[in-house]
Amino acid sequence: MENSQISNTALKIRKTKFTCLKDQQCSLNMQIRLAMQLHNSQVQAELEKKLEEVTKQLEHIIC
Repeated sequence: MENSQISNTALKIRKTKFTCLKDQQCSLNMQIRLAMQLHNSQVQAELEKKLEEVTKQLEHIIC
């Protein structure tokens, strides 16, 4: 019984982390688009690095 509770808790934590990362990914995409519209390549590059890190974390959760 304890093992199933631990599994359920771990699954909930994983889902929450995944949801937070997806939200962060969406937010970064919007910020990158804004930086592109404003022709701010420095900010765009910084945001793309952050997006790459978030994407790697998402891939780790999925695999």
